[in-house]
Amino acid sequence: MDDQRSQLPPRTWSSAWSIPLMCLGLGVIAACVLVPQAEANKRLAAERDKLKRDLAYVDTQISVNSEFLKNVGGDASLAERLAQRQMKVIREGSSVLELRGRHVGSKREEMSPFMLVSVAPPPAPAPYAPPAGILGSLCRDARYQLYVSGLGMLMVATGLVLGASATPRRV
Repeated sequence: MDDQRSQLPPRTWSSAWSIPLMCLGLGVIAACVLVPQAEANKRLAAERDKLKRDLAYVDTQISVNSEFLKNVGGDASLAERLAQRQMKVIREGSSVLELRGRHVGSKREEMSPFMLVSVAPPPAPAPYAPPAGILGSLCRDARYQLYVSGLGMLMVATGLVLGASATPRRV
C-alpha cells in the first residue's frame, strides 16, 4: 500500500474556483462603474424629456399669442372691448349684465385679457426612481462604491494569486 501511495502524484489545490472568483470580482468592478453612469444617463434623459415638453408648451403659447395679436390688430371691436375691460370703462348707453349667484367686483370675476390666451401647462413628469437593489444602493454612494470596487479588486487579486496550481515534480 505504501508503494501505491508513493507512485501517486502529490495532491495539488484545484484552481477551478479562481476563474469564477475573478469573474465575480470583475463583475462587481464593472457594476461600480456602470451603475452610476447609467443613473446619470437616465437623469439626463428625464431632463431632456422635460425640456421637450417645455418647448412644446412654449411653441403652443407662441402660436396662441400670435393668433390673438392677429385678431386684435384686425378687429377694432375686439381691441375696444379689451381696452374697456382693462381700463374698467363701460360704454355710454350700455350696462353690465349681472348674473345670479355672482357678486360684481369680486376677485374671481375680474378676468384678465391675458386669460384669453393662456395655455394649460404641460403635465408634471413622473418622479425619478434611482436603481433598486443592494448593488444599486451600494454603487450610488461614493464611499460605498469605493469599498465595493476595492472588494472586487481583492476578489480578482485573490483569484490570480491563490488560484495557481503547482505542477507535480517527478522524483
